[in-house]
Amino acid sequence: MSSIRPELKFSDERDQTSFYSKYFRLPPKTARTLRVVDKGDYYIVLDEDAELVADLIYKTQSVVKTATAEKKTVQYITLSPAVFANLLKLVVVDSGHKLEIYSKNWDNMRTASPGNLSEIEELINTADLNAVSILAALKLVSNSAEGKRIGLSFYDPNAKFLGVTEFLDNDLFSNLEALLIQTGVKECLVPASGTTDTDLDKVKQLIDRCDIVVSECRSADFTDKNIDQDLIRLTGNELVLSTNEISSLNVGLGCCNAILSYLSLLSDSSNFGSLQIAKYDLEQFMKLDYAAVRAVNLFPPPNYNNSMNKTSSLFGLLNNCKSVGGTRLLSQWLKQPLVDVAEIENRHAIVGHLIDDLNLRESLQSQFLNEVPDIARLVKRLASPRGTKSLDDVIRLYQLCVRLPDLLDFLHISMDSLSESDENIKQLFEKTWIVPVTEYAGSLAKFQEMVETTIDLDSLDNASSAHSSMVAINPEFDASLMEINQKIEQVKSEMKHIHQQASDDLGMELDKKLKLEVHHVHGWCFRLTRNDSSCLRGNKSYRELSTVKAGVYFTTSTLSELNSEIKSLEEQYASGQSEVVKEIVSITTTYSSILLKLSVELSKLDVLVSFAHTCAFAPVPYTRPAKVHNLDSSERRVVLKEARHPCLEQQDGLSFISNDIEFARDSAEFLVITGPNMGGKSTYIRTMGVIALMNQIGCYIPAAEGAEICIFDSVLARVGASDSQLKGVSTFMAEMLEMSSILKSASSNSLIIVDELGRGTSTYDGFGLAWAISEHICKNVRAFTLFATHFYELTALADQYECVRNLHVVAHTDTTAESKNITLLYKVEPGVSDQSFGVNVAEIVKFPRKIIEMAKRKASDLDEIKNSTAKKTKFDTGEILRGNEVLKKALKAWKARVEQRGGLEKLSPDEVEQELRDVVESDYKSEFQSGVLREMLSL
Repeated sequence: MSSIRPELKFSDERDQTSFYSKYFRLPPKTARTLRVVDKGDYYIVLDEDAELVADLIYKTQSVVKTATAEKKTVQYITLSPAVFANLLKLVVVDSGHKLEIYSKNWDNMRTASPGNLSEIEELINTADLNAVSILAALKLVSNSAEGKRIGLSFYDPNAKFLGVTEFLDNDLFSNLEALLIQTGVKECLVPASGTTDTDLDKVKQLIDRCDIVVSECRSADFTDKNIDQDLIRLTGNELVLSTNEISSLNVGLGCCNAILSYLSLLSDSSNFGSLQIAKYDLEQFMKLDYAAVRAVNLFPPPNYNNSMNKTSSLFGLLNNCKSVGGTRLLSQWLKQPLVDVAEIENRHAIVGHLIDDLNLRESLQSQFLNEVPDIARLVKRLASPRGTKSLDDVIRLYQLCVRLPDLLDFLHISMDSLSESDENIKQLFEKTWIVPVTEYAGSLAKFQEMVETTIDLDSLDNASSAHSSMVAINPEFDASLMEINQKIEQVKSEMKHIHQQASDDLGMELDKKLKLEVHHVHGWCFRLTRNDSSCLRGNKSYRELSTVKAGVYFTTSTLSELNSEIKSLEEQYASGQSEVVKEIVSITTTYSSILLKLSVELSKLDVLVSFAHTCAFAPVPYTRPAKVHNLDSSERRVVLKEARHPCLEQQDGLSFISNDIEFARDSAEFLVITGPNMGGKSTYIRTMGVIALMNQIGCYIPAAEGAEICIFDSVLARVGASDSQLKGVSTFMAEMLEMSSILKSASSNSLIIVDELGRGTSTYDGFGLAWAISEHICKNVRAFTLFATHFYELTALADQYECVRNLHVVAHTDTTAESKNITLLYKVEPGVSDQSFGVNVAEIVKFPRKIIEMAKRKASDLDEIKNSTAKKTKFDTGEILRGNEVLKKALKAWKARVEQRGGLEKLSPDEVEQELRDVVESDYKSEFQSGVLREMLSL
C-alpha cells in the first residue's frame, strides 16, 4: 500500500470551521457504519473511522493525523481514490459494514451496504467479488394455530430477479438457515420492534451466526398494500399477481415491498419492465446449515487471500472459471446442490465429455471463455441513470457477439466427432448451448449491424481500454460529424508539415529525436530529450513549455494556434457525438434481456468446463459415480472405494491416504469412528460431506471407479469446539444449539456429520448426551451419520443396534521403546480403538518429560478407579425377584441352623459365618455361582 497520502486542504479558515462544525452536528451512528467525505481528488475519514481504516489498510495507528477544531481534537486519515476503492471491498463486502459517503459540505449523502452496492459500483471492482450482492427481507408471524410462519423475499441485482416465499419453521428456524445459505444473502432486512420479541431475537442471532448483516427497517415498510401496482410497473406484466401461487403469499409480498423501498427500485426508470418475480421453493436444492458450510470448507474465510492457497476451500479448488459470470455461478451452485437425479446425471455427462474432448476444453478456455466480459455488469451500467455512458461497454458486448460463431464452431466440431452411441451427449449440448446460443446470436445480429454502422471500428484494437475516447462514432454516420472530422484531419496535416519544418530547422531526425505528441496539460507540442534540447538555446522561434525527466516540451506560435483550433474542433466533435452515443446506448439496453440470458448460458458452460479441468488435473483423476440413488429409492446406499478429500490431496508435499466409506439402509446407517488425535477422524467424516456435495453440483468425485452414492436432501454438521464470547455463546451452548437444530430438521434422507460432541461439559454429562443423541438418531431419525468421538464407550451402541458400525483410525504403538512411540497410519478400518493416545501425541510435540510422566501416572490411576467401578451386568425384573426369593430362603435356613446350636449367645462370630457358608455350599451353591446373587457377592 502506497505510503503517499493526500494532504487535507481547505480553501480558507472559514471553510475549515464550517467543515468541522457540520461534522460535530451529525447524528450518532452505529459501530458498524463508516462515514467518508468525498473531497473531490481524495477522501477523508475521521475519529473512530480513521482508527478502523488505519488498522485495515495500513496495519498501524501511526498514520492517523490530528487537527483541532472548536477546542476538540479530531483524528483523520486522507485516502487516494485507489486506496479508497480497496477499502470499499474490505469494509463493505468482506467485513459487512455500512457506508455513508458525504460531499465535502456534508450533504448529498450516498449509502452502501453488503446488500446494496449500487451507489459504489463505479468505484469498486466487481470482478473481485465471488458472489452477487443479494438482499433479503423477512418477517416472522407466530400464532398458536400454525406456529412460526416466515415470509421472505430476496433480490438479485444482476439477474434483476425477485424471489418470494413463505414457510413454516421450527423453534430453531432450521429452514430459514438453509434458505439464507441457499440464496447467498449478504444483508437481511427485519422489521424494527419496539417491544421485546424472543422469537425475532432468535432470528437475528441466527442471521448474525451466518455472517449476514442485519438491518432494521420501519414495520410500515413490510406491508403488501399497493404492492400489485408496483410489481406491474417493475415487471411490465399486468397479470403478475393473477395466479394464486404468488398473490397468496401476503407476508412474503410485504417483505418484497420492504426491498423495493430500501433499494428505491421505483425511483430508477430503467427498472420498469425489466424485473422478474417468482415463488422460491426451498425443497428444490439440498439444504446446508452454516456448520456444514464450515465443515466442508465450502468457501475461503473473509479477507483471505485465496490466490495464496487456492485449494484451501472447495470453491477455490473448483474455480478454474475464465469469466466473472462463471465464478459467480460456481458460488451459487455450491450453495444450491441439486436433488434431481436426472439433472445431476446430465451435468455428469457433460463434464465427462469435456474431460474426454481435450481439444474442445482447451479451445473454450483459451479462445473463447477467457474473452467473455462481465455481461451482467455491463448491461447494468449501460441501463443505469447514474454515471457516464461508455462506448467502450458497447464495444465489449459487440466483441462478444462477434465471437459467438466461434463458440458454435467449437461445439459443432466436437459433436460431429461423436458416434451414434453418444446421441445423449449430442442432445444435451444441442439443448443446453447450440440451440439457445444460435437463437441469441440471430437476435443480436441487428445489434452488431448497428455497432458496425455507427462506431469507428478502426479503433477496436484499443476498445478494451476503460476510456471511451478510445472508441469514437463513425464520422460517415453523421454529416455534421463528417465535416468536423475533415477539419480535424486538415489541422493534423498542417501539424505534420510544421513538424517536418522544425526537424529541418533544428537538425533533429523526425520522430526518432524530434517528437510531436499530445501532452495532458499543453496539448499538441514538440518534445526533445534533455541532451538534445541544447539546439533550442537562443532560438526565439521556439517557446519552452516545461522540462521533465522525459525531456523538454516546447512549441511554436503556429503550432500553438493549431493546438487551440484542434482542441475546439474535438470539443465540437465530442458534443456532436454525445447525442449519438446516448442513442446507441439506449438501443443497446433494449437487448438487455437477450444478453442476460446469453450470460447465464455462457456461465453454465464456464463452470462445467472448470469442473472438467479440475477433474482431469487432480493428482488422481476424479471419477463419475456408477450409480446415483434417488431420494425415494429403496436401495439407498453409499459405496466409495479409495475416497479422498479433494482439498487435502492437493496440498504440496502431502501423500494422501485414501479410505473406503460405506453406508447401507438398515445395516450400516450410523458409523462411530474412534482413534487417536490427529489420526484422520475429522478428515474422514468431512470427506463424505465434500463428496456428497460435489456429486450433487454435477462434478465428478475423488473416489475409485464404480462408486455408488445416494442423493441427500440435507447435509447437517456439528464440528469444532469454538465459542463466540462476543455473541454470548459458549462452546457447549454452540454444540447444543447445532445438535438441537440437526435433530429437529434431519430426515432419513439427510447426511449428519458429528465431530467430538460433548467436549464442552463434564466427561459424564458429555458422554450421556452423546449416547442419548446417537440412540435417538439410530431409532427415530435413521439418517446416514458419521460420528467421530473419543468416548470409546459409545462403540457399545453396535451391540444394541444393527444399523451401527464401529470404525477406528489405525495407529501403531512401538511397545518395545521406553516412550511407546506412536505412528499414525491414517487408515480407517472396522473395529474399535480403546484409547485416544493423547499422551503419545503430547510426546510428539515435545512436552516436558515431567509433564508426560505425570500425565501417564494420572491416566493409570483413573483407569484403575474406572475398572473398580465398572458398570455391572443389567438384569431384568424377573431375575431380580427370583434372586430375592433364593436369598430369603438361604437366610432363613442360616437362622434355623444358628438357633439349633444355641443362638448367637453361644456361638462366636466365626462360627456364625461358617454356618452361612455351609448353607450356601450345601443347598444353594449353583444359585450363588451365577446371576444376581453372584453379582451381589462381588460387591
